[in-house]
Amino acid sequence: MTRRKKDPLIKPYLKWAGGKRQLLPEIRKHLPANLGNLRYYEPFIGAGALFFDRQPRRAVVNDNNEQLVLTYRVIRNHIEGLISELN
Repeated sequence: MTRRKKDPLIKPYLKWAGGKRQLLPEIRKHLPANLGNLRYYEPFIGAGALFFDRQPRRAVVNDNNEQLVLTYRVIRNHIEGLISELN
């Protein structure tokens, strides 16, 4: 399996209480080497610091905050419409 390049422009779109952004260098040290070949599960996505840092090919993300999950879905599936509405 070929490794794809990560898009450096993909970042969390918000700051989140308890976020892991500052911990990423330490977290990376403990991730499995074959993480790119595994399905990534994120039960509490929050701002998604680790998710966006890893940019996995196959992922399942969730959060108990329904509005947060809805926001991610709109950004993922309807970004042009969102930008138009915000303008």
